Amino acid sequence: MPNNTLKILVGIVLLAFLSGCGSKYYFEPKEEEIANDISYGGSLSSDIIGITRDGATLASGQFITKYSQIPEVKLPKNARYLNESEKFYIATTNNKEMLLINKETLSESVIALEGNPISASIEENLAAIIFDNNSFVLFDLDLGRTLYKQENASAPTNNTLIASPYFLSDIAVIPTLDGKLVIVDKNTHQMIRSIVVNGGEKYFNNVIFLEAINDRMVAATPKRIISVSPSIINTFDANLQDILFFGDQIVLFTTDGEVILTDKDLNEIRRQKFPFAHFSAANHGDKIVVLETQGYLISLSEDLQEWQIFALPNKIKKPTFSATGKIFVGDEILEVN
Repeated sequence: MPNNTLKILVGIVLLAFLSGCGSKYYFEPKEEEIANDISYGGSLSSDIIGITRDGATLASGQFITKYSQIPEVKLPKNARYLNESEKFYIATTNNKEMLLINKETLSESVIALEGNPISASIEENLAAIIFDNNSFVLFDLDLGRTLYKQENASAPTNNTLIASPYFLSDIAVIPTLDGKLVIVDKNTHQMIRSIVVNGGEKYFNNVIFLEAINDRMVAATPKRIISVSPSIINTFDANLQDILFFGDQIVLFTTDGEVILTDKDLNEIRRQKFPFAHFSAANHGDKIVVLETQGYLISLSEDLQEWQIFALPNKIKKPTFSATGKIFVGDEILEVN
């Protein structure tokens, strides 16, 4: 009898353990917490099939720029949009080539390269190109040759929000796939400095955000954010889903449902917790907004002291891309006021 009782108890404990392991919790706001329903304001020609930090590619071959523009041009099959410059739309053919589309004439030019570009920026005649093997080059478009090249440790898996290179006065800042910022002098084509954003992580450690406002440069990997000023580098550790940087504020959206407000030195000001929330895309208009995958839009005041929840027409199961004034969800468009 005692043996049977013991077996029953063990069985109950094991069942409870297995049930717990199989449980998955979701963001479920109470009915009284939902301010209103919200609808999409338009639709795209087709679904999003690829995203980077600065653009999205549609199944139709069209693409969305970071300024929410959808040019009347289609990319070749298998090509993916990467970024734009003052003169060109920039894409990869995925065949060791960079495709440049002239914004005025829509004429195309193809540049043969030594690898597949996955991120690129152009300033005048200088292109900074990151390849999928984590090497990068500075390439002179007029001369048609490489001015500087650096090999880096391979990075086999990456977050899709791959940041683009950034040009600042006389330097090019290259965000690598293994969590570094490499700073190269544009005139001498020599490396000046390498800044480790987050070292030690083998997987999903690419720089997913790189932006500069005035004398402050902010960069992030999925695990760490850094703020670089002329005198100091500040850091903040978080499991990051997305990030916004505007004015003197940095807003972090974590994978465990927290929205964290810091100043430009990454000193925490305030945080709000949305239990079990899985954020998808963040944007900033009159307020801070972020999508939640169970089908909600969360709108927060800039100081995070007030917030509202709005219900979307459905759950978010397709790729999302956040651009100026709009968030694109699959083939739907959500206006951000």
